[in-house]
Amino acid sequence: MTDTYDYRIQEGASRRRREDALALYNAHRWNGAIYLGGYAIECSLKALVCYIENKRNFKDTLIYVGGARGASLHNLESLLKGAGIDADLMMALCPSGELNEAWRTVVKQWSKDGLRYGDKLGNEKESKRFVEAVKLLHDFILGRLRLQRGNRHD
Repeated sequence: MTDTYDYRIQEGASRRRREDALALYNAHRWNGAIYLGGYAIECSLKALVCYIENKRNFKDTLIYVGGARGASLHNLESLLKGAGIDADLMMALCPSGELNEAWRTVVKQWSKDGLRYGDKLGNEKESKRFVEAVKLLHDFILGRLRLQRGNRHD
């Protein structure tokens, strides 16, 4: 049985959930696109945390060992912090502020319970903004993963 906490599974899942989010957006399933786009960010951050800490499995990371369970495992802000990224770094890497704005968009929408438990299709404009923010952030996080891989000497 595959361990879904393996960093390779998380990274692969992040790519598939991004594709799923775009498919749902194109099918006019606005809240579903937001929900799965948020998962793309979550999974990519979990993979990055593993790389930063040189762990193969998210269960071995400081976040998990420190007691994160249940809903707290979906907390994008703690995952971003665990990946060593903050607003200052994003601003330094993207002085236009696009990354920080994308981050605010994702965190604001991802925290809404209505995405998980609502029965509405959602809003096209919000979904478009979110999916575009996910694309930008996901590319940024995957770029950080590539950088970490390049810095490894194991």
